Amino acid sequence: MEKEHFVETGRSSFFGDYLYDQIVPENHFLHILKQQIPWEHFTMRLIKLYKGSGVYGRPPFDPAIILKMEIIAYLYKLSERQAEVYINENIPAKFFVGLTADHSNSDRIS
Repeated sequence: MEKEHFVETGRSSFFGDYLYDQIVPENHFLHILKQQIPWEHFTMRLIKLYKGSGVYGRPPFDPAIILKMEIIAYLYKLSERQAEVYINENIPAKFFVGLTADHSNSDRIS
């Protein structure tokens, strides 16, 4: 059986988690939410609904990233487009979604 593959969203960075450790406080709501929920379980459950199950065809975005984006949109009452801009401009939101600190706006995730 082949393994799922996803679009690379910049999870490996020159900075690693160093910048996030310095900037995002541990008591920030999004930091706590990221730590408390096992997001990888959502990936495994939701990828089954994708056509090709993430194995065949173009690599899809990780379903957990899309779910986190929708949670940001819901919490802050944003449209999907506004949520994308918000995530690209807000460091705690970018940390929560799982993008690297040096992920640029030109690397669109939706």
